[in-house]
Amino acid sequence: MPLTLLTGSSGFVGATVLAHLIQHGHAVIAIVRSTSSADRILSTHPEWKKVVTFEVVSYFTKPGVFDFIFKKHSEIDFVIHVAAPLLDDPQNTDFVTHFEKPSIIGNIGLLKSAKSYSKVKAIAITGSINAITLGNAEDVGSRVLDNDQWLPLDRTDAIKAQNNYISYCVGKKVAEEAVWKFVKDEKPLFSVTNFMPPLIFGPPLQKVETITKLNFSTMQIYSIMNSAQSGSGTVPATAFPGFIDVRDLAELHIAALITPAAANKRFVVGHAISFDEIADYLRKMPELERRIGRNSGIVPTFPKFDIEAAIQAFPDLARGRPMEDTFTDTAKAILALEKA
Repeated sequence: MPLTLLTGSSGFVGATVLAHLIQHGHAVIAIVRSTSSADRILSTHPEWKKVVTFEVVSYFTKPGVFDFIFKKHSEIDFVIHVAAPLLDDPQNTDFVTHFEKPSIIGNIGLLKSAKSYSKVKAIAITGSINAITLGNAEDVGSRVLDNDQWLPLDRTDAIKAQNNYISYCVGKKVAEEAVWKFVKDEKPLFSVTNFMPPLIFGPPLQKVETITKLNFSTMQIYSIMNSAQSGSGTVPATAFPGFIDVRDLAELHIAALITPAAANKRFVVGHAISFDEIADYLRKMPELERRIGRNSGIVPTFPKFDIEAAIQAFPDLARGRPMEDTFTDTAKAILALEKA
């Protein structure tokens, strides 16, 4: 039974990765921010107690914070690194404090500890399409988003802008750049794979106390579901015209651990879509037909995702499941939460 270390275990993506690791027969060392986070996971899935060991790391910015985990669990085979600063507080506009330091120190601290104290074979990292683009129409309409592209902004731009979203995007870029510099300079025995997804949709597996506690992307689906009651009575404007199903992303991370063609590579993943198109899928559900407003009629500039490299490396996964399944499954999970 392979042993995999997972960060961000209690979040939207991390919870799905955790579930899929267990389905694939992995034992898991799950990093959480607090013991209460571990308790919430086990309250939903008590059967996981047999195969999941929780370790608490409250702050990723402390040097050597991961050392004790690899010393204690020297038999770790793989690492999936999901945890990263979120775009969840508009007041977080200080690039260095809110994004650069936690992103880079978290990434490099984990890599250093893995190199020094373990025999890890492979590491998969959840990056972001924002390491490539802000998502604005002028940018996504002017180039193909492939594995060789990078965001045309740097830390100087982010510091000057003092803007939450720009800081987030540049933070994704510099965090990934730091990973590849580490791989080049330190030449670890393990391989690294970085995925760059756009919006991540799908049914949330993490414990959600109330609707208002839904993660950002799931809340976008909820806003579409209730758009008939919005001020305009129309489907909201598309936040970003691209997505991947969280379950497909989880499978890609796990597959990358044992796929030689993925070693030390970065992959754009995902598909273009508008919120009007999502609404069209959701209206097929009888319980939502009257809740969804009129389509906005606004056609976004769709990004040109070049996922050919991902398809070659992961032919059974990169194309993803049918789009309709993603959105109906997400809506069903939200409806169940409403009734809880």
